Order: sequence, then C-alpha cells, then structure tokens
Amino acid sequence: MKKILITGASQGIGKSLAVQFSIKEKVLLSLIARNEEKLREVAEIINSNGSKCFIFKCDVSNRNEFQKTIHDASQMMKGIDIAILNAGISRNAWIIDDYYSSNLEEVFKVNVFAIAYALESLSKLMIKGGTIAIVSSLADSRGYPSSSAYSASKAAVTKISESARIELAPLGIKVVTVKPGFVRTNMTAKNTFPMPFLMEVDKAAEIIIDGLNNSKHYIQFPLGTVLLSKFVSILPNRIFEFFASFYKKK
Repeated sequence: MKKILITGASQGIGKSLAVQFSIKEKVLLSLIARNEEKLREVAEIINSNGSKCFIFKCDVSNRNEFQKTIHDASQMMKGIDIAILNAGISRNAWIIDDYYSSNLEEVFKVNVFAIAYALESLSKLMIKGGTIAIVSSLADSRGYPSSSAYSASKAAVTKISESARIELAPLGIKVVTVKPGFVRTNMTAKNTFPMPFLMEVDKAAEIIIDGLNNSKHYIQFPLGTVLLSKFVSILPNRIFEFFASFYKKK
C-alpha cells in the first residue's frame, strides 16, 4: 500500500489528488492543511473509497510546526513513499500598494520557505525509491503585473526543485517538478485577468498522477499554456513589457 503525504489537501488540486489516489487503488494518505473541517470532509471521501487517511491541521509556513507534522505523518504511516508539496497561495497586489511587502512575505513563506522546510525533513525521512513532487507553476516564466509575488515565488520553487532533483538523486529520492497552468480552483476564481486554457481540477490531478506513475521529471500542462509560457519567456523584454503594460490597476 502506497504511503502518500499531500500538503494543501483541503481543497483544489490537493483535494482532487487525494480523492483520485484513493479511487485508483488502496492507499494510506496523510493530508495536511490549515482548514481541519475541510480536511475531515476529504477524509470521509477517502475512507469511503476503501483507503485510509490521517489528517493534520498545520500551518506550513511555521517551520517547527510543519516539520513536526511531517515527522508525525511519517511515524503514523510508517514511512512516506510519495510527498506532494502542493500548498500554495496567491495574492494579487501591485508594488505601489501599501501592503505589497507584507503580501510578498506571506506568499514566500507559504510558497517557498515551506518547500525548504519540507525538503529538510523529507531528505532524512524518506527511504530510497521515494518521490517528492513539488508544485510550481507556469507563471514562473515572467514577472506579470499584479502577480509579481506569485510569479517570483514560483520561479524560486522551480529552481529549488531542479537543485533538489540533482542533490537528492544519490539518496535514491526522486524529485518531480509540477508546473500547472490555470486550473479552476478557489484560488484562480479571484483572478480578474484572462486565463487561457483554463483546466478543470480533476483533469489536472489525473495528469499529475499519470506523470508520477510514468516517472516523469517534469509534469507541465495544459499544452496550450506550456507553449504560450515558453513563447512569452523568450519574447524580447521591450515587447513583453509593451503588451504587459495594457493590464492596468483597477
């Protein structure tokens, strides 16, 4: 029975991953999120599918709390085969806003530092053959207006995952970089800008699970957004800045 840990598991991609894992086969899951009530709801679905689930209310931005939770989850499951570091937040803010710096700090604590906290623990807890999937984003390609905190945090996550893949390979731990485009979740529901190739959350989770099963190093989707982000990333700076300037603060 696979032993799987998922952060940000109370909703969105994390919730869908947990449910789909439990549908495809009997698994042992440790689900981590701040909302305990929603975690219990997910756990009920998991248990009804014949799998077993432990839930942990935890703030992943708190180093001691998060690392203790990972350790507790590993003890309860007697190991971790797959860890999916999915927890993340997005806060749209412009640099001219009074709360921009506090916004940036909050986003980096959850999106970036939590990854570091997890890697510190998992590199010691996971046995040879384990897999760590780190969820970044295709938004890492550029610094988009009103999304600089999110884009910058995901660029950092992508680079951390690339380094971790090389550094943890000698320990027999695989690291997978997951880069979704726009997925229909509560987080993207707040966006006021166009979201091309918006994908349903269950489809996104299915692609991630298939990628993990096929031992991919990178899982990127949907194809349209992958190609678009690659195109935007190679645009000359002046051209990118010209088109990006049409998105104005409201």
